[in-house]
Amino acid sequence: MEWREHIARFGKAWFPGEPWARWTFIAFFLLATVLRCWDLPNIGYTHDELSALSRIYPSLVETVQHGVIELDTHPPGVQVFEWVWTRSFGFDEGVVKFPFIVFSLLAIFLLYRVAMAWTSAATALMVTALMATLQYSVMYGQIARPYAFGLFATALLADQLTRYLAHGGRNALITSGVAILLCAYGHHFSLLLAAIMVVTIFGILQPEKRKAYLLMCLLVALAYLPNVPIFLKQLSYGGLAEWLPAPDKYWIGDHLRWLMHYSLPLGIVCLLALVLAGFQRIKGAGAAGPSRWFLAAWGILPFAIAWGYSIWRAPVLQYSVLLFSFPYVLMALFAGLRTVDRRLAIGLSVVVACLASLTLFTERHHAAIVHGSIYSEIVEKGAQLVREKGTNEVLLLIDAPAPQIEFYVQHHDHSAMELPYHQLRDTDVLTADSLIRKSNSSFSMLGLTNGALPERIANVQAAFPFLWARKDMVEGSVLLFGKEDPGTNIDDRELIAHAVPGFAAGGVWDIHSDLPIERDSSSGVMLWNFDGREFGLCCVVGLDSLGAGQEDVFEVEIDVEPYQGHTRAMVAAELIVGDSAWIFRAGQITDMEASKGCRLVTTVFRSQLPRGASDVKLKTYMYNLDKGTVRVSAMRVLSRRANPVQNALMAPIREWPARTW
Repeated sequence: MEWREHIARFGKAWFPGEPWARWTFIAFFLLATVLRCWDLPNIGYTHDELSALSRIYPSLVETVQHGVIELDTHPPGVQVFEWVWTRSFGFDEGVVKFPFIVFSLLAIFLLYRVAMAWTSAATALMVTALMATLQYSVMYGQIARPYAFGLFATALLADQLTRYLAHGGRNALITSGVAILLCAYGHHFSLLLAAIMVVTIFGILQPEKRKAYLLMCLLVALAYLPNVPIFLKQLSYGGLAEWLPAPDKYWIGDHLRWLMHYSLPLGIVCLLALVLAGFQRIKGAGAAGPSRWFLAAWGILPFAIAWGYSIWRAPVLQYSVLLFSFPYVLMALFAGLRTVDRRLAIGLSVVVACLASLTLFTERHHAAIVHGSIYSEIVEKGAQLVREKGTNEVLLLIDAPAPQIEFYVQHHDHSAMELPYHQLRDTDVLTADSLIRKSNSSFSMLGLTNGALPERIANVQAAFPFLWARKDMVEGSVLLFGKEDPGTNIDDRELIAHAVPGFAAGGVWDIHSDLPIERDSSSGVMLWNFDGREFGLCCVVGLDSLGAGQEDVFEVEIDVEPYQGHTRAMVAAELIVGDSAWIFRAGQITDMEASKGCRLVTTVFRSQLPRGASDVKLKTYMYNLDKGTVRVSAMRVLSRRANPVQNALMAPIREWPARTW
């Protein structure tokens, strides 16, 4: 069958395929619906969703000007849609996410139609099974951002271009134009894919249809003109280098493992299906006509462009921007299944769907990691503590983006009296430490999210030594510290090395033999006297043999005793790979109060080093910058367990947090 006849055969019916294919699709579609709507009212907002919702202003003009042009890197389409939707239905999580779930499901149906037209029922079912159940599409189908919207828009464009190519017709052409416009106003990468689609289809379009096609493209370009100034301004930003690294040699492997839910059985079954498709393709089976090359182009070109841009200009490549082109990679890879028996086609796709659904919950813990929001948890736990213990008894500290916290403060109708918290996101360590040390409260709650300074926990624990409760969630943690021992103190860190005058253990210590030791006349504590000295106390710890996790925090503490006068003292820490120092951090307190002692703190992460680094050592030392009067009673190196689900959306989950609040 000639390829035009093939797409004409499948490109006309609204629900193509033989009964066995349609019923299998319906089963997968229902499964996709269940997975996306599971516990919908309790699916929490992500950081990006809250960022967008906090940029919704009373008027549409303000929303576009202040919420998009000044602050966003996406086209205004989804932001405008959310402005309309939230004004009509409110800001509850399930309500806001619902239309994006619908977009995600509609996209699956449209992709099934595209795959049926250009490949086969077996390929269409395999693509449907994966798009219905992989965390990649399930998660982004639940997030109220441009991803599900862009997937729907690109799928609609592919579907309508196929129908126009097969049959012509004004409706298919007009809908194609609308789809291009939705792509353009939805996401820059959906626009990129739309442009690739439009160009490739033009190359195979019948000559008599090209004039109307070009006219449609011209009208779409005119409709996009209002967004051109916004696009050029956003393009001038370059990329996301402030927080997104450029792709490295591990990127593709990491992405593939994440796609397969880090599951060996799922990966093996998909690989076997790919091998089968490859053998069948060698025999002549595959996609119809030019789709043999353009499906691969639709899938690969956006990735190649994003990779090149990220390497040679500024990072933009992340998993989300490849969602729109991902289905066409699947169609190209599994196109060889075209000639397999229907029983094998159903069996393969069902096994894949079952394994992906199972590992979605067992390996990826999807229902648990999307349940609730760390930002909501911080706000609610803070309000609960104030109600139970009183304002004066609780020091509320939050190191999290202010718009996200303020969203939930308003969403839960809390007043400043109910939640008198201190926002530390733009506060340096010295200022925050002064605030903590001066507090007379009995408890301190610390809420942390991605981007928080790593010293925050140790600085709070220096003044509130007992950890009463800790709750780890995706994107952050909430911790409750107290000045009194609760009797069931949570010990989430391990002492690696420590030294006091006359004794040292763990690590390799370099304590200068001429460093004076004296006894404090009032407390009787033995002290090192750094008067007139810059250095004299150093420890080196080999990290390779500790068994610590890649994300665990190494904290260094130096106890400085009360003294007269002012000086500058610092605890420094370096991560050394071989003979080269890679990471340097320091904790410093200036103008210390003469009548009080303090604790110098700094922290480092092994994850700050290049992946695969070995022979890693932590070198830490006391640095008395001004050689002033400083007396030290102890130095400690500790390892604190990291939040095991901090980055669970995009990283493997090796354990589930046992510490809950």
